[in-house]
Amino acid sequence: MRHLLSLLLLVSSVAGYAGPRSAGPRSAGPRSAWPQQKHRFMFVPGVYYYRATSYWGPDRAVQAFGDNGRFQSVNVRLYGEYGLSDRLTLVGTLPFATNQYKSDQQTIHNSGLTDLEVGLRYNLLNVDNRRYLSVQAQAIAPLYQNASRIPYLGYASSGAELKLLYAGSLKLNNRDAYFNTEAGFRRFFRVGPRPVDQVSLLATMGWYVSPKNVLIGELSGLISYSSLFRELNPVNPTVNTDFRFAKATLGYGRQFGTGTWLYANAYGDVYGQNVGIGRGFSLTSVIRF
Repeated sequence: MRHLLSLLLLVSSVAGYAGPRSAGPRSAGPRSAWPQQKHRFMFVPGVYYYRATSYWGPDRAVQAFGDNGRFQSVNVRLYGEYGLSDRLTLVGTLPFATNQYKSDQQTIHNSGLTDLEVGLRYNLLNVDNRRYLSVQAQAIAPLYQNASRIPYLGYASSGAELKLLYAGSLKLNNRDAYFNTEAGFRRFFRVGPRPVDQVSLLATMGWYVSPKNVLIGELSGLISYSSLFRELNPVNPTVNTDFRFAKATLGYGRQFGTGTWLYANAYGDVYGQNVGIGRGFSLTSVIRF
């Protein structure tokens, strides 16, 4: 509870997690509390890169990977939203990942589809089309199996997630801006002999420096609870089930045409326990039609 309260305070100091990664790219998707308009579709393809050469141990002491080791991951995610009504939105994510660990002694890698996510988001409250409160529920289905190939792509477990989202528009220095906050609970039903529970938190702010250019700041975090695997293995970090982290992101977005935005983001881990310390970048596009 002490760790959860600390992370909540950290997130609340900023005025918008995906997957069971403990050293891989931890980058928030484009989900928000805004409902998708009826019969309108939003498609978000993205590429995410992450690299780590050290980690925080269980006592938060920083430790380097042995033998000049480094873990890196490249994720390609296809995210979509479709408005079933003006309040109900169908959401889904199809990700593909390549994980690699390389040291002076060995090089290992694993690639494939990871966890398919499909769900519904319902808009509970709309205040003058400026503030939105929504709830989202989704199912998680692994599209892979963990056998002898490492680094693992995930927990290879089905799961579910429930998330509360609050977002809105505002003015900063007489310019348009927006915010998005999220709090979620995710359970993987069977990782080994028991479930894994995770709490995710997210706060995003975007500031339009011009009608077609936006600056983005984000703080996100994840707390994972389990007694199954409680120490990070740099060679196979995704097997870890007991960890916590916070990540900071800075980004820039530009509009092209009438319905397409391109975003570039850089992110890094700023706090953690039993988790990798890394940084990375992402390129995403938001296409509405």
